[in-house]
This record gives sequence, structure tokens and C-alpha cells, in this order.
Amino acid sequence: MRWLKLAFLFLSTPLFGQQLSFALEQINGQAIIDAGLTGKGVKVGIIDGGFLRADKSESLRHLFESGLVVGYKDYLDPEAAHYSGSAGFDDAHGTEVWELIAGYSQEKKVQYGLATGAIFYLARTDHGGYERRQEEKYAIEAIEWMAKEGVKIINISLGYNFGFNDKRENYQPEQMDGKSTILTQAVGRYSDEYGILFIVAAGNDGNHRWEVVGSPGDAKSALTVGATKFKVWDEMKYSSKGPEWLDYVKPEISCYSTLGTSFTAPVITGLAACLLEKDSTLTTEELKRIIIKSGNLERPNNWIGYGVPDASQVLSRNKNDSSTIIDADKNSHQLVLEKPSIYLSVYHKDGWKVLKKEIIRKKKTKIKIKRKEEATSSTVIWEGGSLEVVWRR
Repeated sequence: MRWLKLAFLFLSTPLFGQQLSFALEQINGQAIIDAGLTGKGVKVGIIDGGFLRADKSESLRHLFESGLVVGYKDYLDPEAAHYSGSAGFDDAHGTEVWELIAGYSQEKKVQYGLATGAIFYLARTDHGGYERRQEEKYAIEAIEWMAKEGVKIINISLGYNFGFNDKRENYQPEQMDGKSTILTQAVGRYSDEYGILFIVAAGNDGNHRWEVVGSPGDAKSALTVGATKFKVWDEMKYSSKGPEWLDYVKPEISCYSTLGTSFTAPVITGLAACLLEKDSTLTTEELKRIIIKSGNLERPNNWIGYGVPDASQVLSRNKNDSSTIIDADKNSHQLVLEKPSIYLSVYHKDGWKVLKKEIIRKKKTKIKIKRKEEATSSTVIWEGGSLEVVWRR
């Protein structure tokens, strides 16, 4: 079940005669480019719904010309021609994901992904015309194949929760518990046994009655990625939230996409590949922790995790604290900004679980943040900054 696309794909902005996608600009991807990192030598797997005409994509041409596409399997139709499928079934979904991991357009001078020198293994496991549990089994077969090939990072911009053709196969939200589904179990097992970092889209059900991440985004070992806005880095409404019944945070990290979290996970996959190129001795957990630690938030929540990662901090492994923790001994705190913000987003939390989100629209430099409900802390986010207010009981 590939996550639904929600808007136009490749937005970009000029930078020194070159263009970066908005998402790469947001995570400070230029730091990776300036460091000369491309994910060279790192084996990356993509498990998705199809790679229609990927071999004709101008932004992926460099990978084919350099012999960096070394493995391709179609588990739905093993006899089908490579890079075939149907546009009507959204079989270009995997192509678009791949472009955000490693895409670079020489003609447009636009960089869409960071891992332009990585080695790729591709698996088509999901059909856009139906949803069956069998697709989860195909994904597990693809994981097994990639593990044996020595793949170290696998992008999964797929998720399984409800919407199966046979409604008896639908999951219940409470089964997103890190252990119930076979695909989540497989992600945990292969992460432990083979040292693979799985980077997974959180899902697009944040404003749907389902609301929480789908499988395998609930896997504890996976790096699950949500979606944020571009200017004020709070969550996109569609971005799936982490289940409150877990004892760990999901998603762990987020970045910009108007399209859905299918297109945030690959941005982070490209970043991870470049970090692994820089230091191939990193364990899966170390790689994951470095990326998470670079997020712009001091303390996480189950809507956007630790926020947006910063590539320069990923490389230095030193967090440049952009947010501040304030102890408030009353039920309000006076926030003073250098300049008025369009709006502020406030996550009132108990621990890392969001109790209530509040939007404040006041073009002022002094804004009173009021404690809501039984919040133990409140994360305040505005354009260019964030603040953690810890409420004393």
C-alpha cells in the first residue's frame, strides 16, 4: 500500500547557481554536497510499488550510466520487463521515491536527493490496483534478498493498516504496537541480524480516523519519518502520528513534503547513505541516533519526533542547540521574539505524547504561552526557532 500522493512533487529554490529541492534546503543538504559526499559505495535498497520508466528518468540517468543499479526484482510479476507497469496504478511511485534519494537533473541543475553515488537494489512488491496481505510477504522476501546482497539501508515508503480488498485482513490501530504484524517483525529481525537501517514513511492518516502510523512504521528499530511544513516546521495535518500506547517515540524525525510521507523518508535515506559513506563503521543504532540527535527540537513528540534534522550537525555530530528549554514556575510563559512570526505552533505534551496542539496567530514580538490541560511541557515552534517550556507542578 503505497502512501497516497497529495500534491505537486519537485519544488525547488535557487542556491549558488544550483537548485535544491525544498526538503534538501530545509535539512541543510548543501552541507553534504560541500563535503563531497554522495553515498559512494553504500548499498541502498528501495522496496516500493513500481519503478515505471525509471530507466528513462533524466534525473536518474547518472546512476544507470555509472553502473550503480545492480539489482532489480519484480515480486508481483517476475516475468515483466524491468521498469514497466501502469501509470494508472501509480507504478511510478518507486521512481519518484528513488529520485528523492539520489536524483540529480543535469539539464535543470536541480538536485532532488543526496545519495547520487550510492549502489541501488530495487524491489517491486506492492500493486496499486489491490491490497492484499501477500504484498507484505513479498516485501519480506525482498528484505531477505537485499540482506543477503549486503544492503545496509532500505527505504520503505509503503504502509499497511486498513484498505485491504478482503476487509478481514484489515489491521486494527492497536496492532501498530511494534510486534504484531509480520512486516514489522521482519524489520526488527533483519535490523538486528544484518545491521540494516530501515527508513520508513510514517503514513498519511494523521487527519483520518485511523490517525496513527502504519506497519512497518511502528517497528522500534526503524527510523520512521513524518512530514512538516516548510517555513514553520510543525506537522503537516496528513502526517500520521505515533501511537500513544508505544513506550518509544514515532515518528523520530520529519521533514518537508506536501506530497505525503512517501517523499520524506527518501530524503532522509539519502542523508543516511552519505553519513554511512563518511563513516562505514557506524552501527545501525548509531546511524539512526546521529540523525535523530540533529533534529531541531530538544525534546520529541509523537507528531513530528525530534523535528527536522540538520545535515551539518549530522556530519559534525555536535548539536547546535537552536531551541531552548525554559522552566516555567507558573501556568504561563512570556515568549519574546526578535521579530513577529506569522503564527506559532504549540504542542502541549505529557512526556512526549501530544495532548493538544494550539495555533497562535498574533503578529507580535511578545506572546503569552499558556499551559493547557495536564501538560508537563509545551513545545513552541515558529519560523526560524523553537522553545521547550517545562511546566513545574
